[in-house]
Amino acid sequence: MLVRPRFRVVFATIAALLPVLALSGCGSANGGSGSADGPYKLVLISDLSGAYASGSKPGAAGVEVAVDAINDAGGVNGRTIDLQVIDGQSNPDVALAAAQKAVASNPLAVLLFGSSAGASKLTPLLQSARIPFISGAISDESIYPPQPGLYQPGLTAKQNADAIYQFVKQKLNGDLAGKTVDIAAINSPFVDVVIQGASAQLEADGATIPSVERYDYGIASFTTQAGKIARDIPDVVLTLGADNDTIVVNKALAAAGSHAITVGMAVAAAPEVLEQIASANYYALTENAYARDVPDFLAAADKAGKKEDILGSTFSATGWVAINILVDALKSCDASCDGAKLNAALEQVADFKVPGGVAYGPITFSASDHVGASIVKFHNYDPKTDTWTESDPINVG
Repeated sequence: MLVRPRFRVVFATIAALLPVLALSGCGSANGGSGSADGPYKLVLISDLSGAYASGSKPGAAGVEVAVDAINDAGGVNGRTIDLQVIDGQSNPDVALAAAQKAVASNPLAVLLFGSSAGASKLTPLLQSARIPFISGAISDESIYPPQPGLYQPGLTAKQNADAIYQFVKQKLNGDLAGKTVDIAAINSPFVDVVIQGASAQLEADGATIPSVERYDYGIASFTTQAGKIARDIPDVVLTLGADNDTIVVNKALAAAGSHAITVGMAVAAAPEVLEQIASANYYALTENAYARDVPDFLAAADKAGKKEDILGSTFSATGWVAINILVDALKSCDASCDGAKLNAALEQVADFKVPGGVAYGPITFSASDHVGASIVKFHNYDPKTDTWTESDPINVG
């Protein structure tokens, strides 16, 4: 276990429900994708306003920082990146209209930081236009098996389930027989897949799951449901929801007398969330390092005037990762690079180590694998000792 000193950052709520991922950036221009000496045109559709904005904005900042750093260093193949940003307004229909506008501008790729509902609206349009679509909001059904042109830079629901199962088994010393695992989870199709996958593996190893308590986003109280879970005397509770809801759930469980290990997802893994929960029993996973622990990322963000913007969410690192994956693919795309050629180049990304050490594992895509994340770590904060720890790497590739 690595122990990290505490580092204070400005609180920024991740109000958006998982999965909220993809990209944002800066600037707009007319440089066409087919121009051999013009900029590489990328379009970002990001929920910069509305219900999902607080989750999307840090990711957008991560992308802007990456684009600025790459352009400041001379760009890619001697060409700069032109990243046009369109606000999806946390509305799938607005996101679709934005995608239609994006297609008309002939970009090399479209990136989304928004909801899974928005991603499902965009997918048919972008596949028909043969424009690569990069977003963490793409459903597992579109990734397993991979569909042409769709790329997931972050964790899928299946990977979340696998990671949670492996971590719970580790925390219970490899023996799940007779153990009780309860679940407190937000109502979400993504989370449904996580619950199904994790439950199947836990039960196959002998654990029982007597209580699965669901709730809608934005709960004010979890007292009654927490009491029901506490009466089960669980060994572990999976708290699968957004940041504020996860704080409410964990505090209610503690007040109800539960001493169980609680396990959350990346959407509730930001340092500020762990500080608010203030329990040495809470652990949450990420596929990328905290921005505060990546000097190169911090320096680039400081130069871009966005240091505080990247510190409040785990999603800022995903923005940095996604842009750098695209850059690695662009390096092998020829002067007449277009959507089809970029798609082929993306499927050749192999053992790519993200600059700055932001991602825990290397990125590899292929014709049979469009998922970028492969390694996760679980984070923990002990308020009594004021120390941070992270687990050993867990392979979910």
